[in-house]
Amino acid sequence: MDKRVIIAIALCLGVLVVWTQLFSPPPKPAAQPPVATSPTGADAGQAAGASTAPAGGAAVAAAGGGAAAVTNRPERQVEVLTPNVRFVFSSLGATLAHAQLREKQFLDKPGDPNTGHDVVRAANGQQLPLHIDFVEGLATPPDGAWDVMPQTSADTVVFAADSGNVHIEKRYRADAKSYRVSLDVVLSNRGDAPVNHNLAIAVTGRQDPERRGGGIFSAVSANVSSALCFVNGSVTRESIESLTQTPKTHDGVVSWMATDEKFFLLAAVPSAEPPGRNRTCAMLSTGADAGMVKLSFAQRTVPPRGEVSYPFTVFAGPKRIEDLEELATPAAPNAPIVSGEELHLSKAVDVTLAPIAGPLLTVLKFFHRFAHNWGVAIVLLTIFIKLLTFYPTQKSLMSGKRMQKLAPKMAAIRKKYENDRQRMSMETMNLYKAHGVSPVGGCLPMLIQMPIWIALYSTLNYAVDLYRAPFFGHIQDLTAKDPFYITPLVMGGVMVLQMRMSPAGADKQQQAIMSVMMPIMFTVFSLFLPAGLALYMLTSYLIGIIQQLYVNHLDRKGAIGV
Repeated sequence: MDKRVIIAIALCLGVLVVWTQLFSPPPKPAAQPPVATSPTGADAGQAAGASTAPAGGAAVAAAGGGAAAVTNRPERQVEVLTPNVRFVFSSLGATLAHAQLREKQFLDKPGDPNTGHDVVRAANGQQLPLHIDFVEGLATPPDGAWDVMPQTSADTVVFAADSGNVHIEKRYRADAKSYRVSLDVVLSNRGDAPVNHNLAIAVTGRQDPERRGGGIFSAVSANVSSALCFVNGSVTRESIESLTQTPKTHDGVVSWMATDEKFFLLAAVPSAEPPGRNRTCAMLSTGADAGMVKLSFAQRTVPPRGEVSYPFTVFAGPKRIEDLEELATPAAPNAPIVSGEELHLSKAVDVTLAPIAGPLLTVLKFFHRFAHNWGVAIVLLTIFIKLLTFYPTQKSLMSGKRMQKLAPKMAAIRKKYENDRQRMSMETMNLYKAHGVSPVGGCLPMLIQMPIWIALYSTLNYAVDLYRAPFFGHIQDLTAKDPFYITPLVMGGVMVLQMRMSPAGADKQQQAIMSVMMPIMFTVFSLFLPAGLALYMLTSYLIGIIQQLYVNHLDRKGAIGV
């Protein structure tokens, strides 16, 4: 095998190592606290009332017979069930305590609906998402000041608190057909003077310290949590862990903010602002392995006896592209509606080589509609790609056979010009040119496959459709590594067989070394890659053997000459 081929292969492997170090997977949810609530309006009010007896001295009598505002109410949680999500809202700060996915795919224990993945990854009860505060002009109500209003419908929860003459309500309504919740923050001025204020709202995230990643051997089992802001038409992503050293602040047209994991996203989408009115998106650390993204609005004024509303659409669910693209900005007075296509929430999905990964996933879904098994779909995808690349691969294999036939002439050139390396290279290239042989032809199939491998690796890392998708037998999650390493070891054996079948180059000793080293290197890499990618590579090498057998058959018939 030519030295340039070896260099090209080494570069390919280097690219693979670099990319595999950039990715990471999903932490297990913490145990959920009991929720003493009811999904119906009347029952919810009774349950809430039963769980909210104020602690002694919570309400303090004021001079003149009035009562001071209660600021230390005990926590009350209200549960709202949709077909896809179990939402739990907390009265502490009127926040979202849990967004537990209910679909079979996301249950940690099959058949147990209480073990669904929780998209809310807060470090503690004081760092729950959708907490609001006022930067200036209005005092922020204490977390214990929020009260739960009687439910008017099973999908609605309303919290209320007062700050001076301003009555504040946070109105949540769950969407039964998606992973969405609408939130309206409404400020009502009960006084006779206008009230200026600057509202800020936050979503929070947490990095599982046991799943940080950091290298190829932990890339598949890792799960890097990130903070995201979509500002001025582009997404900014920072790992939660990095915010301790480098908090970030961005000003401009902020379309949405979010925290995410490998397969899941918690995002808040505000209504569109009129041109010229900007917002600030800050990514901040809130402690060890914890962080938040805070969205701050420009100053607004609540007129006397009037109100101001801040509508949001909250997404808490898996990163399915079609679900993210359906999301639009909430309606607001004098504000345009930004459609899902223009909102670009799908850019929260961090995909490498998106121009290749996107079509790969589309074709994969097409095959899945017929196969009803993602592993079989990957096998069909492999066959499809091998058909697309049949011609260049066939041309490369034929070139290899011709080069094998030229080995005696190449040996003669090396012997004749052993003291003149420049002349030796020139005569060798002339020989290649005269017989239509490419010296790097043997590496061409691998060079074609390399971007496909990287794109498929990225797809398996972020395509939630394949999350916990089984193949058969011991492979129960194609996005995780093979638990018994059977697929990569078989792949390594098949690769050894394929390389031994390949035509030998001019340097047979070098060919023998590469036929052992290459399978070992690829097998070691595959041990820690997703089982789905190892399955793709195994299928690809098996098809490669069939194609090599066909080329050998043509050679025996004399169809390959020099």
